[in-house]
Amino acid sequence: MITHQDIRLLEFEERNPQHTPAKVDAIRNRIGMSPSRYYERLEWLARRREVADGYPRVVARARRRAELRRDRERFGRAA
Repeated sequence: MITHQDIRLLEFEERNPQHTPAKVDAIRNRIGMSPSRYYERLEWLARRREVADGYPRVVARARRRAELRRDRERFGRAA
């Protein structure tokens, strides 16, 4: 089930696609969670069909970010 907090997170990510220090501060202050938890939740949301239908750009970015992270873990930082 997608919550109101999830919708706020998705809308925030849609408006703020770049990972910057200002975004990290906003995640903590406006979304109310740690950046690690934010990106975990975003990755979880990206696997939901109803999210993919409503936020295709956010989902595509979250999937690319997760794939890059997995590659780095698998092959080291050079990937």
